[in-house]
Amino acid sequence: MTATIERPKALAESVVPLPAEPPHERAWFGLLAGFLGSVAFLLLIPPGWARLDHLWAEDGARFAVDAIRFPALGNLVEPYGGYLHTLPRIVAQVVALLPIEWTAAGFAIAAAVLRALVALITFAASKAYLRSAPMRFALASLVVVLPAGNSETLNNMANLHWFLLYGVFWALLWRNAPRVPVALFVFLAAVSSPLVFVLAPIALLRLFLSRREVPIAFLAGLVVQGLVVVFATRTPYSHDEVDPVQVLLASLLRVPVVAFTGSERVSDFYPANGNLVILAALLVAAVPIVAGLRFGDRAGRTLALAAVAYSVIVIVACLVLNWTQALQVQAPEVVMAGQRYSIAPCLFLFTAIFVGLDATPSKTWARAVVGGSRYLVGMAVVVSVFTHLQEPKAVLKGVPWDESLARARAACAGGAPEARLEHEPKDWFFVVPCGSVGR
Repeated sequence: MTATIERPKALAESVVPLPAEPPHERAWFGLLAGFLGSVAFLLLIPPGWARLDHLWAEDGARFAVDAIRFPALGNLVEPYGGYLHTLPRIVAQVVALLPIEWTAAGFAIAAAVLRALVALITFAASKAYLRSAPMRFALASLVVVLPAGNSETLNNMANLHWFLLYGVFWALLWRNAPRVPVALFVFLAAVSSPLVFVLAPIALLRLFLSRREVPIAFLAGLVVQGLVVVFATRTPYSHDEVDPVQVLLASLLRVPVVAFTGSERVSDFYPANGNLVILAALLVAAVPIVAGLRFGDRAGRTLALAAVAYSVIVIVACLVLNWTQALQVQAPEVVMAGQRYSIAPCLFLFTAIFVGLDATPSKTWARAVVGGSRYLVGMAVVVSVFTHLQEPKAVLKGVPWDESLARARAACAGGAPEARLEHEPKDWFFVVPCGSVGR
């Protein structure tokens, strides 16, 4: 019996290593500075600034309206789209306590804070796998400056679960994490994301190691989410037949290509350059990943393989389960429809890449090749920052929240019994009693 338990424990010890030393006081100050800098970046770049006065999709038409109209406890356990959204609904309940003028800003700030928290977890947890602090910093930075999905996922709670999935991945691998806050994080993420089930193997492996609070909390949330998914009703986006060739091409464009070009720039290269852009992106990604499998230790190799597997599983699952004609590669702007599907797969892909960049020995012919890949990845990070600063497509230009609120108040003053509040994207709105918007 003892031998039966010791084998999986030894396996868990080898693939989920403990960092050499816990963070010291200076490190915590550095983490705090990085966290605050990340939040400031997300809120102060032009697209982020626009989010402070523009409410996005389900943040308004589902979470905000439910928080205004219905009791809080009922909202927290109410599924939408076939699964729970507990964390966005908690944020909505808090925002509903604020003056209604602050609604858009409240959602944007909360989403930016939670995304920065995922970056913080990534930096801290990756210490057990990446020797280089600059590498860990760059990987964590990509959570904030990732060039994918800027138009859909920036600073809104409706799409935060794509980042939460990646955050839980690292939280489960972080063996010396602060127990209570990280356990709370993984539980709330599990009851807010429909894709967390793919991380169950990591949680089960962690049960053989000390500090079981985090995997137990995650598995508890997983059970709750699973029961809801089984019994809740989900309306499919469409009934279009899935085309395997289109799914393959779309997956390649939405992950390796988007990872290095950004969602908005894919149409600059494809279809003009055909499949050459796909082959180039695959080559740039494959070189460091292969190096990681060649030179990494057991933990590093396992992490690289798991990250690649999750990248493939998530993008294919998202495309197959949500397939519509708009996702075909010949669609206008190629990958702009459903660009949110690229978020987690790109972050997993970069994880595997960084394992290779960190693991390659200094004295080897492969260092030159991997060094070139390192420069390309570094350029991708820098370009991502400038993309966030200069990309006009990511700046919301629809009805500002204060203007929508003014229109609703004018309608109520004219005798309307309810207020119609318009918000982004175009043609989205929700209706609340006039008493909720003031007069």
